[in-house]
Amino acid sequence: MMDANDILDHEVARLQGFIENRKFPFLRRLSHSRPALITIAILVIVFQMRNMPELLANDSLDAAIAVERPVQARSVRLVTIDDEDYAAMFHARSPLDPEVLSKILAAVAKGHARAIVVDIDTSDPSFRGMETPQIPIVWNVSGEQLADGKFNLDAPLGGRAMTSGSVAALAVAPRDDRGIVRGYQHTYLLETGGSVDSPGYAAARIAAGHAPVEPASSGGETHYLDYRYRFVPIKARDLVQDAAAATWENMALFNGQVVVVGGTYRVARDEYATPRGLMNGCEIIAQAAAAEIDGTFIGSVSRWMTGLLMILGGLVTLAVYHWLEFKQAFVVSLALVPALSIASNWILFHRFAAWGAMVPLVIAVIVAELYSKATLYLAFYQKVATLKAKGPVVGDEAPAPGPR
Repeated sequence: MMDANDILDHEVARLQGFIENRKFPFLRRLSHSRPALITIAILVIVFQMRNMPELLANDSLDAAIAVERPVQARSVRLVTIDDEDYAAMFHARSPLDPEVLSKILAAVAKGHARAIVVDIDTSDPSFRGMETPQIPIVWNVSGEQLADGKFNLDAPLGGRAMTSGSVAALAVAPRDDRGIVRGYQHTYLLETGGSVDSPGYAAARIAAGHAPVEPASSGGETHYLDYRYRFVPIKARDLVQDAAAATWENMALFNGQVVVVGGTYRVARDEYATPRGLMNGCEIIAQAAAAEIDGTFIGSVSRWMTGLLMILGGLVTLAVYHWLEFKQAFVVSLALVPALSIASNWILFHRFAAWGAMVPLVIAVIVAELYSKATLYLAFYQKVATLKAKGPVVGDEAPAPGPR
């Protein structure tokens, strides 16, 4: 005859078997995974629809940029026209005096620069007679973006033909939904057909001495900046004064470098929000040119590749909880959260900085697994409590003997 302990052991074994097998022995592991798999699928869909991988990666990259130590730029130099230069050299008048701008460009050319990027609006007819040095120049121009995303460009130098080796580039600062400039595109489509380079990309092509093959599909892709470079701007007024010395050309201050010439004076209204704070357009162009030349930009990746890696990361975490004891799995998962996140974002962004994009999903998978286990254990202990209420079990105090 079975006593209470035998009954309890029998019920526990039956309940354990039901939990383990779920009436589908051949799908035992899959049946355990159902809640977490559904959680993964829903999270991935929601993340993709709301562009969460990009937003989370941006936040992680912003944090990395904030703590990253800037490095001195070696391939690009920056010459600025600040408020003092604007008042003293250009008499606080816009458009800028072509003759004075010509002196600045001549001074840069005498410093043996490889190329010049002019981030100054030269579309006014007064620039048609402007003297330009015999050096490759990237003339930044403005453009009107049409409804189809293509651009109509203004003409540099008042419409005058550019010298051989010089090109026009579209001076546009693409901003995200929060109004922050995070990167640039290599090329932009024109309404008249063809495309136009961005200033940084155009400068890099000139510096390399050839035009790299650009796939047609990558023209509209964003190339992200980590804003790692530190520039020590040279004031235009100081540059012109130094260039007047007989030894200037022998100094070769800009030997083989790309020099960006732009305005930082307030009237230009050319400031933009970046992960590093407010920057002038010429500073962003200098960052882009240096990133292109040194190959430090961050290429964009497919959103669906991001989603696939998120799913794989979740499944790896899920497998750990099925094949290891709970305590072991929990410890391993604590290491897996950053490890999987870092590995995934290295594949996606070629940077360790953006690994935080994967953390929320991996943690969500762990929480789903914990919830699933907790539900099973709760049902188990409720059954044990019910059986205990029916009679004594091992360890319980035996009832006092009654009268005979």
